[in-house]
Amino acid sequence: MSLLGFTLALALAYGAWGALAMAMDRHHADIHGRGIEPAPTLRRRMRAVGTLGIVLVFSVAVRMQGWTIGAVACLGILAIAGVLQVLSLTYMPTRMPGFARWAAYAAAPLALLWLVESGV
Repeated sequence: MSLLGFTLALALAYGAWGALAMAMDRHHADIHGRGIEPAPTLRRRMRAVGTLGIVLVFSVAVRMQGWTIGAVACLGILAIAGVLQVLSLTYMPTRMPGFARWAAYAAAPLALLWLVESGV
């Protein structure tokens, strides 16, 4: 897998985990403030975006590595992005409140823009 493909898949996975985290009450409150819950429509939208992001990670990994190694690479990329997401949700909201929100919301669109521009 090329560095471009790995970085693209990692950014997509980070954005997908971020969207899935924002669909949960606890993580949404961690980022946006206690007592604030996501609206049901926002929750469904975030779940859909997170699911789409995971599917895109799988498609990028399979396109770069083929069916046999791409599926395993997808699991590894999702694990790495999950650890990064957990660390950012654990430590960043208290030290840098805007970073975790910005990173979660910006990772997927930036990765998709990179995907279109690079022609992968």
